[in-house]
Amino acid sequence: MKIMNLIGCEFIKLKRYNIMWIGIVAVIFAVVISVFQNFEGVKTLSYNEFFNSVIWNNFSISFPFSITLIGGYMIDHEYTDDTLKNIMTVPVSMRRLLLAKMICVGVISAILGLFSFICTLAAAKFFLSCKEMGSEVIGVSCIQISLIAVFNFIAVSPLIAFFSRKRGGFYVGVGLAFFYGLCGIFAAGRHLTDVYPVTAGLGIISYAQGAYNPAIGCISLMLMILVTAILIFYTPDYDKIMSSVLKDSTKQKETTKGMG
Repeated sequence: MKIMNLIGCEFIKLKRYNIMWIGIVAVIFAVVISVFQNFEGVKTLSYNEFFNSVIWNNFSISFPFSITLIGGYMIDHEYTDDTLKNIMTVPVSMRRLLLAKMICVGVISAILGLFSFICTLAAAKFFLSCKEMGSEVIGVSCIQISLIAVFNFIAVSPLIAFFSRKRGGFYVGVGLAFFYGLCGIFAAGRHLTDVYPVTAGLGIISYAQGAYNPAIGCISLMLMILVTAILIFYTPDYDKIMSSVLKDSTKQKETTKGMG
C-alpha cells in the first residue's frame, strides 16, 4: 500500500476518535490564559504583544502536550482496537504504518496552529480590542503561530515514535512532553532558546525580535528529525510487537484473577 493511501486512511480513522477535542481545548486554553494575562494593567494592548503571548503559552503549555497525546493515541489505538494484525495482512510494514501516522500528526499540528491563530485573532478583536491590527502583522501572526505548532511537533516526534512501541506506553511520553514544554520557559530565559528543541523554532520565526541564532535552531530540529527517522527505521517487527502485547494482556488477566 502506498504511503499516501496510508495517510488518507489515518485521516478517515480520525472521524472515530474524540482525541482531537483535547487538542482543540488545549489551543483555546492557551489563548484564554493569554487573554487573562493581558487583560489587566494594560489599557491599549497591541496585537503584536498579544499574539507573542499566545505563542509563549502554546510552546510551554499547549502544543507539546496535546500533539504527543494525539500522536500517541492514534498509534496506541491499533493495539487497543486489535486492528494491528488486520492491517498487517495487507501487508504493511510497521515502519510505513508509523511513518504514515507521524506525517498525519504533523498535518494535524499545522491545523491546530492555524486554529490557534483564528482563536488569537478573535480574542484580540472581540475581547481585548487590540490596536495595530493591520493586515501585515496579522499575516505574520498566522505564519508564526502555525510554524511554532509544526516545530513543536518536530521537537516531540521522538517521544511519539519511541513511547508508542508498547501498548499504553504513550502515556509516559505525554507526561514527559508536558514537562518538556514547561522546561522551555527556563531554557528561553537562560539563552538556550536555539539549542532546546521545543524553543528552537522561536529563533527561526524571529519571535519578539530577540537575539537568536536561527542556524543553531535549525540544527537542533534537524537532529530531532534524524532521531525520529532512526526510531522509525528500527521499529520492531509486527511479531515482536504482538508478542509484547500478548504478554501484557496475559499479565493483566493473571492480575485480575489474583485480585478476584
